[in-house]
Amino acid sequence: MRPIDMPRETAIKEFWDGMREVADAAARHRDDDLYKSLRKIGRAVVLRGVQIPGGGLFVPCPACNAVPGQSCINVPAHPLDAELHPERVELAEKAIAGEVKIPVHEMPAS
Repeated sequence: MRPIDMPRETAIKEFWDGMREVADAAARHRDDDLYKSLRKIGRAVVLRGVQIPGGGLFVPCPACNAVPGQSCINVPAHPLDAELHPERVELAEKAIAGEVKIPVHEMPAS
């Protein structure tokens, strides 16, 4: 079998594009199992040294408890002015900079 010849940067971009597509499908189908899979896959690749993309979608939200890949929602004292809470975006920025580890986030009980 011939190895795939693709630059690392291209492979990482395609990986995160695929993760966004799975996140969209999880939202569209309201599928907690897809969110669980996103969390597992994302955590595994980050532990292997692949950086998460900016923005915050693939880290858990400390404000509304959205899981990686899931959109944020309005909660008391944390109104949603954009797609993601600012606390989540800040967490992602700190994780990308290596200032904090991405917290382990368990799926809420259904």
